[in-house]
Order: sequence, then structure tokens, then C-alpha cells
Amino acid sequence: MSIREMRHELQRAADRGTIAPERVVPLTIQMVLESAQQAFHKAYFGGILDTELTNVRAMDAAGKEVALVRMEHVIQDLEKTRRAHREMLTTSDFPLALAQARQYATRDNYTLPESDLIGFAARRTAPNFKALSATRAGTLGHNFMPVRPESTNIEYTKFFTSDEGYTVSDYALAMAFTWEAWINDDLGEFTAAAAELGLAARRTRAMVLMDVILRKAARIPLADGEFGPNVANLDAIAEFMSGRTDATTGRRVSRRPSDLFVPTKWARLAARSMQAEVLTPTGGASGTLAMTNNLNPVYQMATVHIDDLIADLIAEFPDRYAARNISADDYLVMANGAQRPLELATLRGYEGGPKTFTRMVDVDESDLEGSFDNRAFAMKVHDVVGADLRDPYALAVAQGN
Repeated sequence: MSIREMRHELQRAADRGTIAPERVVPLTIQMVLESAQQAFHKAYFGGILDTELTNVRAMDAAGKEVALVRMEHVIQDLEKTRRAHREMLTTSDFPLALAQARQYATRDNYTLPESDLIGFAARRTAPNFKALSATRAGTLGHNFMPVRPESTNIEYTKFFTSDEGYTVSDYALAMAFTWEAWINDDLGEFTAAAAELGLAARRTRAMVLMDVILRKAARIPLADGEFGPNVANLDAIAEFMSGRTDATTGRRVSRRPSDLFVPTKWARLAARSMQAEVLTPTGGASGTLAMTNNLNPVYQMATVHIDDLIADLIAEFPDRYAARNISADDYLVMANGAQRPLELATLRGYEGGPKTFTRMVDVDESDLEGSFDNRAFAMKVHDVVGADLRDPYALAVAQGN
């Protein structure tokens, strides 16, 4: 539907006395902004939101009302949109469907198409912007409980915790619908841009997790890193992970790789390297016959996930990881993936995803003239998230150059 068609339908409602005539243009603008909000969230949630819309449309009116009351706290940012529909004596299935999609996104098995990392992150809600501490599990000074000899005092252990903290940060972006676009009836371009913003918001959540790994996780030096995740390099990675040492206690903290997050460039090689149980000898040489073990030492060592975020981050922030020598061909190694070695925190109210907000016109003399300063009305997006490593020994960055 074009802006002209929206305005025509609202003018007909005004002619019937459903709305006041002076509300035609403001409500048209609100519908334009609602179209952008819908395009944003449909791009962000993808098929999940489509499914929830289908489910909502199958509900009867009474069921929708009950569900909406129960889910109101999840969609407070759409209150202006909902008021507009009440004024026009219409209903919209979108707010309830969005609420249900946001609730779905809080599940542990929810992942993003850009990266599977969020599926390996424990969720945490931050009440404010103060530092969240003790994300890393504490370490006891004893591995085992000692025997207490008869009539002796009990022995006290030491308890080490990480004093590092992290905070959630406000990631935000806005887009304006100009007065010129209003005159030109360019609704399609505005909603298309809103959809692109939805994809950018989705990549941002994945980026927050990848960024903390690149900043805090150890980087594994490989003599032949430029050959990628071949058998020899994967074997060296497994050796590195099994010999890690806790800096606090000096104890070995062996880890066994369970997941690899590789760029598309290395995906086939990584899968091929771990696929065969027996390695096939190649080449040949004359000399003394020797017995060799041709079993594959990294057979089915880890699950392969395709993730190109490292290259994207380096392209966007070329100097951020320079001190750590991070390369676009590097890849991630994760151990104990089922234990969720990452943590993703969101500000209360943002657990299910970003929120959208709208700005209407503020010129009193004529609703058509837009905002006082720049003749624009706008939509903005906020997402308040942060991340940290729960187990710093379960993650490492393998050298790919």
C-alpha cells in the first residue's frame, strides 16, 4: 500500500466520522512508521515472526485480547502504534505476534542465521548499566575434599573468583523519512531500508559475542596456519587445548574441542579433515620399510559451524584487533559447547531483541511540514547487550595466516 492509498483510506474514515479530520495526516504518518517497524522486525526475526503472525491470525478475538494483556510488558515500545489502531477502531495482529516472537527468542536453542554463537551463550538480564561481575565460575583451592582426622579442626579452602566485570552497551541507529520522500510517495524505499536495519541489528547481537572472544580468548599460534584447519593443524589445536593452565591456581585445565567456527573459506577443509577415520597415504619414497599409524587423530573431533563474522569485524573495525594479530582467516575453537562457555547479557526489557521507537512531526501550523528542524519524522532502533567469557579456557582463536 502506498502513502497515497493509506491517506485515502483514513480520509474515508474521517468522512464517516470514525476519526477527526485533523487526524488524517498524523495517522497516515504513524502508518508509514508502523510499516517500517514491521519491515524491521520481519527482517530481524525472519520465519519465526511469520509463524507467529499465522498463529495469531488463527486465534479468535477473545483469545487475542487475553494473550495481548498477558504479553503487554513485552511490546511497550509499540504503544503508539496500538493507540493509533484503537483510534481508528481497527486491530493489528502484529504487536501480539511480535511479543510471541520476542518470547521465542529468549529460548536457549534460539540462534541467529549469521552465527551459531548465541546458541552457546548463557543468558543473563542486567537491571542497569553497572558492571556485571563474577561471570567466570569460582575456582576452589582444593580439587578434592580432604580427610579430617579425628579431633582436628576442619580445614578451610580458598576460593578464587574473577574480579573482571562487563557492562551492557546501548547499540542504536535511526533512519529518517524526509519531507521530500513524503511528497514523492517513497514508502517502498523506507521499508526496504528498515529491513536492512533489521539485518544489521541481528548481526550486531552476533558481533557482540564474537568481539569478546577476539579480545579475550587466547590465540593459538600454528606453524602452518595458512593451510587452514587441516589434520596437522587440528591436531596441534587439540594439543594446545588439552595443555592449558589456570593462571590463578597453576593447575592444568584440559579442554577437548567440541565445535569449530570457521569462515566459508575453510568450511569444506575442516569437514574433510575430520571426516575419515583412516588417512590415505599419498606420495612415496624409497628407503627402509617402517610401520606407520594412519589413523586420523582428529576423526570427528568437533562440529563445524560456518561463521564469517571475524572478516566482517576486521573490515568494519580494522584497528580494533591489530595488537592481537587477528586475521580474517582465523577461526574459533570451542570446548565443552554444551556447558555454554559464553554469556550474553541484555538490559531488562531487551531479552527478546531490539526495540523500535518513532518520532512524529512537531510543527503545529501544518502536519505536512514534518519536524521543525529538518522536516523529517523518524524511526530509531535500540538494543542494549553485552557479553563475556564464562570459561576462558574453553575458547581460543586459531591462527589462519
